[in-house]
Amino acid sequence: MAGRTIFGIDIAKGSVKSKEQPMYAVVILEDGRVEHHRMVSQHKFLGMVWKEKPGIVAVDNVFELATDKHGLVSLLRRFPHATKLVQVTGGETLEPLTKLAKQHGFSFDRFDPNEEALACAKLAGLGVGYEVSAFEDKTIIKVSRGRSPGKGGWSQNRYRRKIHGHVRQKAREIEEQLDGQSKILGFTYTQDISERFGGYSKSEFYVDAPRSQVHVSSGKYGDVQVRVSGIERDALVYKPLKIRKRDYIIVGIDPGTTTAVAVLTLSGEMRFVSSSRTASISDVIEMISEQGRPLIIASDVFPTPNTVEKIRRAFNAVPGSPDDVLTLEDKIELARPFEYSNAHERDAIAAAASVYRKNRNKFEQIRKKIPQGVDADEALAMVVRGKAVDAVLSELTRKEEKQPETGKTPEKAGEGSLQLRELVRKYEEEIAEMKAYQHELESKLRKKDSRIRELEKLSDKMRTDVYKQLKKEKGIKVRDKDIARLKHQVSENSTHISRLMKRIDKLKTVRRLEISGRVLPVKIISAFTKDSIMKTQEEAGIKKDDIIILKDASGGGTITAKMLSDMGVRAVIICNDMSHAAEEELFNMDVPVVDVKDVKLQFDRTEEFAVVKPEDIERAIEEWKKMAETRKKADKEKWLESLVDEYRSERRRAIK
Repeated sequence: MAGRTIFGIDIAKGSVKSKEQPMYAVVILEDGRVEHHRMVSQHKFLGMVWKEKPGIVAVDNVFELATDKHGLVSLLRRFPHATKLVQVTGGETLEPLTKLAKQHGFSFDRFDPNEEALACAKLAGLGVGYEVSAFEDKTIIKVSRGRSPGKGGWSQNRYRRKIHGHVRQKAREIEEQLDGQSKILGFTYTQDISERFGGYSKSEFYVDAPRSQVHVSSGKYGDVQVRVSGIERDALVYKPLKIRKRDYIIVGIDPGTTTAVAVLTLSGEMRFVSSSRTASISDVIEMISEQGRPLIIASDVFPTPNTVEKIRRAFNAVPGSPDDVLTLEDKIELARPFEYSNAHERDAIAAAASVYRKNRNKFEQIRKKIPQGVDADEALAMVVRGKAVDAVLSELTRKEEKQPETGKTPEKAGEGSLQLRELVRKYEEEIAEMKAYQHELESKLRKKDSRIRELEKLSDKMRTDVYKQLKKEKGIKVRDKDIARLKHQVSENSTHISRLMKRIDKLKTVRRLEISGRVLPVKIISAFTKDSIMKTQEEAGIKKDDIIILKDASGGGTITAKMLSDMGVRAVIICNDMSHAAEEELFNMDVPVVDVKDVKLQFDRTEEFAVVKPEDIERAIEEWKKMAETRKKADKEKWLESLVDEYRSERRRAIK
């Protein structure tokens, strides 16, 4: 009886979080018999559970029975160990109860707690929902003293020995029970004993089996108490009542360097979308098969690409590509209700959504014709594959009706027919109410559709205005950047022009001095380095027969000396000592090196250039030439002397 009985429960008044005790609507469903109980307290509900011992207690949200996990665990401990608590709307993620009922071919008044409780029971009976598991598949059995031995007296030791002996006796009885059960059910267990004077003070058994498989009862047995309970989990676990078959899906594929896949259910809900640059055809096939059974596979272009066709043949699915290539505007419109990460995923979604939109009215019409108990998705799949609607409904209805009942007497059959007629009458009344409610909802839906169209038009207009404004602002930003760049370029050019004007003024001054003939310009090099020479060359220009002055001649060498000689300077005036290598190089190149003390230089106030009288520089150059001639003669004499000495040395060696 317990296995066939299902309790459906829904909160009817109050809340578990309020101070006032909540009241529940409870429905007992057993072999087609429906028994309603209104305004039941939780205490009374637990009494009904222990009386009927149902296989399932079904609820749409378990936290209508308790405020938190601790309260839920406490409630489950008070259930019979064979009774399951089932949340029919899902596990961690919940689905609307009305949607689940519609998927399984019936509806109910969601504002009536009794109807909701009945819907929960029906869905649990169809295998819908998740069992709420608060305990591990392990059981602990605690055998301990049922009373305290007290502080003592004349016969205290004898009394304590008696209690400990009873605990040991009960522990051994339970051990024998577990040994027998373990041979049949195949579980194992361990025992932890606390020995005391005369026996045990406590014995604990840890059994590797769920509480429902351990046939040991809790209770008090004279001086001994036994507590049997499951081991509590760290978090609630939701186990599906049954593994639901893979449902049909619509698949959109965008092939190419990046392959994108989008999966929709036959109700038009997004189930999966992904894109990858490395996915092969086999990877895509595996990815799709994990989501369900592909009924239609489509792409966003016509004709169907070869890659999509190969995948479609692998599933023997129906092709669903559009009659023409989808435009960009069409793709954006089709993918708008869904989330996607890139254009490839958008195109895959558009392909699947296009197929669903084309078949949506047909799907709705077929669902309306399908009677209760018939698999709606299977019917849709058969119609999409080419069968007529009436033929499909006839075939599926015959399958549902082929469920012969045996073992019923004529009297029971008569009673069953009376119950069925009563149920039919009740359902007809409910259908009439539902139709009236349906008309009311359809009227509201039409008003909402009209309002949605108005809002969409307004949204499109606002979107256009916003787009224009954003485009204008973007253009302004681009122009502002160009203006800032050009201003910076103008500033740099102005600086460069100013520098060039100064250079021109300096060159003009030098040129005027050269033309006048009264003085000769002297071009100033701040240091005897390549950079300083090149800087003066750039600013003042060093040409042949120019006179230059080195403010600091100490840093030069043969390379810098050769640079000056290559420029053809007439003379070099130095303010301090020059290195021997540089001086030797200039001497060899016949470039006069004159000390600043030997000429009278005059500097301008900015010290950017200097002048010298022609007669002063001529005199200094003549003196250098005389010195150079004397030095050259001396060097030649030394060379001849060394040559004679070498000749004499060779003669002496030859005579010897």
